[in-house]
Amino acid sequence: MMVMELGYNSIVLPVKDALAVAEIMQRAEKYEKKYNRGDDGNNSYTYHVWPNPDEVAMKLISDDIYRVAKLAGKPEK
Repeated sequence: MMVMELGYNSIVLPVKDALAVAEIMQRAEKYEKKYNRGDDGNNSYTYHVWPNPDEVAMKLISDDIYRVAKLAGKPEK
């Protein structure tokens, strides 16, 4: 299994699926909608798209670790 770190989230996928997601993420671009408060009272939004400089972090985990983590489930807060 492969653990992928996407922003603040970590997900686990089979290796083949993780590689497919990583390939898609390399082609993804960043998007932001920005609120602009105008001095004249006219407020507006601007939209921005630029190349994604972030790398997708991935690491392999053993089947044993995956099974133990699966049994543990979601941690309590």
